[in-house]
Amino acid sequence: MIEMRKLSVFLLLCVCCACLLHAQSTSPASGRCNKDIQWKFDGRNLFLSNESSMRGEYAKMPNYDLKTNIAPWVKRNLAVRNVVIGPGIMNIGSCAFANCDDLTSVEFQSVMVTDIGWGAFLNCHSLFSISIPVNVNRIGTIAFANCSSLSSITIPNTRVEDQAFMSCTKLRLIEISENARLGKAVFASEVTEDGQKVYKCYNGEIRRLPRNINTNNCTEFGLDPEAVSICLKNSDPYQMSKRLSLIDSDIPASLVVRNNTYALVIGNERYRFVADVPFAKNDAVVFAEYCKKTLGVPAENVHLCEDATKHMILEQELTDWLGEIPNRENKRLIVYYAGHGVPDINDHNKAYLLPTDVYGTKPHQGIALDYFYSALGNLGFERVTVFLDACFSGVNRDNDGVNSERAVEVEAQDAKPVVGNLIVLAAAHGNETAQSFQEEGHGLFTYYLLKELQESEGMVTYGKLVDQVKKNVSNIAPTLDQRKKQTPKEFTSQKNNDWKNYSF
Repeated sequence: MIEMRKLSVFLLLCVCCACLLHAQSTSPASGRCNKDIQWKFDGRNLFLSNESSMRGEYAKMPNYDLKTNIAPWVKRNLAVRNVVIGPGIMNIGSCAFANCDDLTSVEFQSVMVTDIGWGAFLNCHSLFSISIPVNVNRIGTIAFANCSSLSSITIPNTRVEDQAFMSCTKLRLIEISENARLGKAVFASEVTEDGQKVYKCYNGEIRRLPRNINTNNCTEFGLDPEAVSICLKNSDPYQMSKRLSLIDSDIPASLVVRNNTYALVIGNERYRFVADVPFAKNDAVVFAEYCKKTLGVPAENVHLCEDATKHMILEQELTDWLGEIPNRENKRLIVYYAGHGVPDINDHNKAYLLPTDVYGTKPHQGIALDYFYSALGNLGFERVTVFLDACFSGVNRDNDGVNSERAVEVEAQDAKPVVGNLIVLAAAHGNETAQSFQEEGHGLFTYYLLKELQESEGMVTYGKLVDQVKKNVSNIAPTLDQRKKQTPKEFTSQKNNDWKNYSF
């Protein structure tokens, strides 16, 4: 039996019943949560909007409770079926949607949501699915408890507090980031057997788990040992063999805070239509930590995107987030990408980034690399630094073909930045493969990029950083299993070498 805290979802249900005694309303209504956030209900959909978002300002929802400070749409017993969280809203307040029994879906238009509060969706019995934003840092205690229609959930790199998904009895599939941190009894269910209430562990399909969870400790988190055992047996061998590298654990801390620096970090590991990219998520997660700790970028200025689709990259990140940052001419941007690149063999081997929802055989539906550089340059930042752990030869880290079943390397076009002040360091030349460094659980390029940041504690010029990464990668690459040449390459929109004297 799982050790439980005094907090009990069953008791909370009794407290909540009083909120549901009067008839539900489908009449339009509106009001304010606070001075920044307005809400509107059209009879079906509840829209939350931040009126200051157009000025690049962010707003927080207030926290509610189940007794006295009840959310206005709950207090009025509005029949909310869908919730739309508008741009610039940073959190879901405590008990914000608790007891919205008709709620089936939640749409996040805001990529800035970092916190889902205590009991935020408690007792939303009709909530079928929800996509947790990748930038969420915390999912509060009993946030989704007793969402009895919830069938699957994907949890990003975040902290999940006690009993967050307790008594979600129809859960059949969960996937949890390797770096997520789980509290007590997160997935346990309270059931009645022989007239007594007991707690059972989740025993459905598990596709991915945090690194610290195994069959010996899994019941603490509400996970069944047999389900965990099956997950571990079916795991990607790269994940099974991965150990914590010293560059992952020994991250130097900076005394400098760079409030005017932003970082967009993308790790595309799991693809729908082509082979996965081993270690890409770990690459991105650890690089994001170096941005925050070693380079002094505030956590709220760092966006980590795991398994990003085309819409996520171009719309949610470049347009909705970066495009809304004010006074960009006085600010700097760091962009990191680990994932597939692919050449379009039907268009002179033009280079494309491959989002996770695009076929490798249809690279033109991806993101053209020259367009990506231009889009970043046109944002108007003082400086944009791009680190690209991808190759465009048509062969991936495992020496498999991306465009086709055959692993045939081609010479991709060099896409060079021409707009804005861009400096790009790419993992390999156009006909080379960006390889894995399996012993360290990273891409080879990313490992030596992080190693240089670690050894220099972030106090390094771009010139030295580029020289050291190129030297180390080119020396080690031929000694790895594939015995291939790999030489990182730099590109810049500048006409001189002044960029070599830049630092972060």
